[in-house]
Amino acid sequence: MNKLIFADSAGPAFQRIYNNSHFALAALLPASLVSPQRIYNNSHFALAALLPASLVSPQDGTIAKVADVGLAATITVHNHIALNYVISDYVPRALQVPVRGGVLALSALTAVGLTKLALSGPGIGGAVKELWKKK
Repeated sequence: MNKLIFADSAGPAFQRIYNNSHFALAALLPASLVSPQRIYNNSHFALAALLPASLVSPQDGTIAKVADVGLAATITVHNHIALNYVISDYVPRALQVPVRGGVLALSALTAVGLTKLALSGPGIGGAVKELWKKK
């Protein structure tokens, strides 16, 4: 089922890359654990755990830093997979490859920005807390 969903959301070139990487990952993990649909579904649980941990823990603590780095990775992966599903549903097939390239660039920028915020700034939780801070 996941291969059918992924085949519809990606072109043949992406499907070949996915299948080749799938065999390499299959030695480490069962194939059902590394499908995009499975990763997307499980990222909801990671977001549900990491966001409160980032908001509740002290801003300069280790737990906040770990939660913020986890949030940066999870938000990036979650959004990247979700936007690829949107592309497969709403973008004409002839334009899907360049639009997917744009989404990949946007995902890379998101990862860099959120990781920088998590490591050298106030953190993702700290930035959210500052929205409600009295001046």
